[in-house]
Amino acid sequence: LLPGQDKQPKSEGSGIELPKGYSSRRDKQEKTPPAETPTESQTATTPTEEPQAPATPPPATTPPAAPSPAGQRRPARGQQPELLFPPSGAQVQCPSCGTPYTVPIFSIIDLGANPELKGALLGGQINVASCPNCGVGGPLNVPLLVHEPSHQFLGVFAPPSQQKGQDHMRMQKAIGDLTQTLMRKLPTEERKGYMLQPKQFMDWQGFVEQLWGFEGVTPEMLRRQRSQSELVQRLATLANDPKALEMALERGKDLVDRDFFALLDRMLMMFSQQGQQQGAQALAQLRNRLLETTDAGKEVKRIQDKIREIAGGLTRETTREQLLDTVLNAWQGEDGEDVVNGLISALIPMLDYQFLMLVSERLEATTDESTRTHLETLRETILAIQEQQTAAQQQMAQQMQAVLQEVLQAPDMKAKLREFAEILDESFLSLLAANIQQAQRNGSTAAAKRLQQVYEAALSVLREQMPDEMRLLNELVSAPDKATVNQLMRDNRDKLTPEFISAMQSIEEELRAGGRKEVADRIKSLRGQIALMA
Repeated sequence: LLPGQDKQPKSEGSGIELPKGYSSRRDKQEKTPPAETPTESQTATTPTEEPQAPATPPPATTPPAAPSPAGQRRPARGQQPELLFPPSGAQVQCPSCGTPYTVPIFSIIDLGANPELKGALLGGQINVASCPNCGVGGPLNVPLLVHEPSHQFLGVFAPPSQQKGQDHMRMQKAIGDLTQTLMRKLPTEERKGYMLQPKQFMDWQGFVEQLWGFEGVTPEMLRRQRSQSELVQRLATLANDPKALEMALERGKDLVDRDFFALLDRMLMMFSQQGQQQGAQALAQLRNRLLETTDAGKEVKRIQDKIREIAGGLTRETTREQLLDTVLNAWQGEDGEDVVNGLISALIPMLDYQFLMLVSERLEATTDESTRTHLETLRETILAIQEQQTAAQQQMAQQMQAVLQEVLQAPDMKAKLREFAEILDESFLSLLAANIQQAQRNGSTAAAKRLQQVYEAALSVLREQMPDEMRLLNELVSAPDKATVNQLMRDNRDKLTPEFISAMQSIEEELRAGGRKEVADRIKSLRGQIALMA
């Protein structure tokens, strides 16, 4: 029942290479990086000391991801994007709790080659540190070169802290190196004159405002959203203090509108994807309270109820054609655009490649301009959400690789895993399983054994976090034979209550719906045995 436990690889006596981009010790990393990629010392850390994670919470300005221009290359669904300039790993130390961890550092982003990074860039999720232990973090002061070919723009963020004396000279050299690296990667016909002198920004906010301007978003709109972000953070800290929350809401009531709730939802999703469960829980409590106590919240709740009603009418037998008809019909009703956007977010797992192909077929077949507009908007919205999810998944995967590296270096693996308990989930165990399988192909026996130990320690930590009843159920499901099952049932007879049996049935149904028939059948059999003991 543990997430990813069914993916545990069989030992083949082989091993694994450590996750790409990280090594057991920083002083053992390759001394000569590829010529096409600037080194971390050239770009990310002009001063000689390691970057420090800021002591401020990570920025909450997460505007919606802008759709990529038509015709740009997109990664296939379910496939990680191939980055023209992948990030490097940099060690930082949390100033709050002292936890060392690795963060991905981008030095160059080419939005022509990788439009899927646009949402993360504009949303403030690039070159940001977030402590996996306590959640404290913020933006890192590292240079970043961004190329937006559709607007003939090449700009570089050059932190002001690195613009003095010798640091300024090193920064200018780093900018030149970054520019040359970009141009070497581009085909000759794409090398333009505007690239010879990139526009420099010492203020990150001005840099992002320039990029948002290409999307038609004004500085005034961004300032309002920043104010809304600050209000969300302030209210989240007051979620358990009704009186203080009411006072703060009264002062910021002009900012609480539908856009405010959209921002709150994006922040909630971002916190959940990054494993910050405590922050996500606080935001969820705040959201539920605001839905009941504010005019905008009541309006959002009314639309959500409508979305829930439409989604509730869909079943496993619903075809893609019927699903598309449902979405298009919803567009014709009251609050059509808001309802459809909510439906897309709720149904995104169903809106797969085949669904997008169906949308394209309808586009080719229809002559009604209103329907064409809705279909085009639907397609672009789905693609934008998928790109945003892909970027978030990639960021989470990089964080998990960094955690894995720290665990591998730790003298006490289980203690280190407990520090990162919040992100131990199916994705982390799947990463371990994939690494072990890679090792078994590469023949690195010592590393394979070490990683197998990490896997078993992670499962042990997950078991520690389980409630007693869930731990018992997991032991019953994992029992190697009938005698062990019978012994477990006798030893824990007082826990085999009607509530326990009811919970087993719910878990069985959930597993069966998720396609894990073998485990579901096992639980059904156990449930029958327990019922006979009553």
